[in-house]
Amino acid sequence: MAKTTNNTKKTKEPEVHRVLVEIRVTDSHLNAEASILASSLDLVELEIDSEYIPIPMEPSNSELAAEMASQGETSVVIAGKVKEDDREALEQNPKVIKIWSDAPISPFLDSTMIEEENTEVKSQMELVPQEAFGSCPIGTCDCNSRTPKGNMATVRDYLGVDRIHNLGIRGRGIVVGVLDSGITAIGRTLKAGERPSRLIPNVIDGWPTADWGTESSDWGYHGNMCSTDVLGMAPEARLYDLRISGGNLQGTVGNALQAFQWAINRFRRDGTPHILSNSWGIFQRSWYSDYAENPEHPFTRKVVEAINTGIIVLFAAGNCGGTCPDSRCGSENGPGKSIWGANGHPFVMTVGAANTQGQFIGYSSQGPAALDPFKPDFLSISHFTGYNISDSGTSAATPIAAGVVALFKQRNRRASQFDIKAGLKQTARDLGSAGWDQHAGSGIINAWTAFNHPRITGARPPVRRPFTGVQFRGTLRANQTTCWFTFKWPAHWHVLWHAMSLTPGTKIKWNIRTERANENHITYWICITNVSNKTTKVEGRYAVLGSR
Repeated sequence: MAKTTNNTKKTKEPEVHRVLVEIRVTDSHLNAEASILASSLDLVELEIDSEYIPIPMEPSNSELAAEMASQGETSVVIAGKVKEDDREALEQNPKVIKIWSDAPISPFLDSTMIEEENTEVKSQMELVPQEAFGSCPIGTCDCNSRTPKGNMATVRDYLGVDRIHNLGIRGRGIVVGVLDSGITAIGRTLKAGERPSRLIPNVIDGWPTADWGTESSDWGYHGNMCSTDVLGMAPEARLYDLRISGGNLQGTVGNALQAFQWAINRFRRDGTPHILSNSWGIFQRSWYSDYAENPEHPFTRKVVEAINTGIIVLFAAGNCGGTCPDSRCGSENGPGKSIWGANGHPFVMTVGAANTQGQFIGYSSQGPAALDPFKPDFLSISHFTGYNISDSGTSAATPIAAGVVALFKQRNRRASQFDIKAGLKQTARDLGSAGWDQHAGSGIINAWTAFNHPRITGARPPVRRPFTGVQFRGTLRANQTTCWFTFKWPAHWHVLWHAMSLTPGTKIKWNIRTERANENHITYWICITNVSNKTTKVEGRYAVLGSR
């Protein structure tokens, strides 16, 4: 009897990707559940995440917005999984605008667990640096995240926060949303397995709405660290726990998108949160380039929407600085290879790290960012005893800055994202060369001096001499039109606006509209059209000629 063999090779299963799908829906379906939308639009290739609430989006350009409006349509984002083999067919669906990666995110700090002598397990957050191999770009760098350079009181004294507290300004009435691994809050019943070293006060609400304030362990109590650092600067502020990782939530930009939408909805209802603090991101461009480098990714657009709505937004620069980068950065570290996605958008405050001895922290990510060549904006303080023995990373620096901003907002509720950013940058202590540089930005923030800056106090200083600047930067595809707006410009200033193409061989045109927001302030709308057949980078420049 002949012997037979089975030479059939196993078919390799196609890769499955978690994605965000931006789709066109009729206005009547705007509030429909994701599964109903997918069924009505025949998105058969998409395995819908039925728990994901569809997120309304402003179209990415004015032409698409006009076309959709004429057809009674709007844009929403849903989430799910798609096989690589089915992606092209899904993209061909006429109701699909674009498929985006739902990029996994991580805190800009790693966690280890340290067992104390009494066998209680305590969270200790530590970086995982490579051996220091790069030269320090500014003086002597600090690469030792395990050794604190002081405590919370040291930080307050160094930044001048104590002087602000002495005036009775301690953050009262201000709400800070902490997007992170969750917060174990005083007064909430913790989930099984949660063993934080302490509970966090002043947490008053959050998202997901059913179980906010009940867990933080997914990123090693990173959310507890960040909330502690906010309150270290603004002890009377209140917190929203916006958990984007933990429980049944894997940390992704899609979850952050939902949290931002919750914050925007809440702000439109009652004016809170005033501030959103974000100490997380991605470590390498190559992992998710469509998020890392494309300002039209839905999450990045939602961040811009939050700022335009009136919320102050801060992001950590990252831990991929060239002197002693986190090992997860791989070869993508150092100048121009370490600030990705929304963390480096021109509108946000991008926060690097220094210590209370005035040393640049060698893993603090360096500009230019993928979305803005002039990043980071400034440095805040890290490597101090706070929630942990050493709160470290740009993760710690960012909520310290957010707490400082809460003090500014208590003084002047009308201070905008751009007022506060300008005040912090113009009063920062130079760490390297005078002015901005790609390592330290404008320098280490000086809370007391910035607290008294006219842009933050709301004073109306006369313009003693003309000055110029760049208000925004962006990227336009061929024939694309995008409008930017900038608000709270003093009505007594004489301002001229000019748009400039930064890409050789391209042409643009622009127009300016003004809106009298109130007696004292003007809002400017700058709409730029790329009339070339290739993508161009642009910037909006202003000249303040004087005042009346």
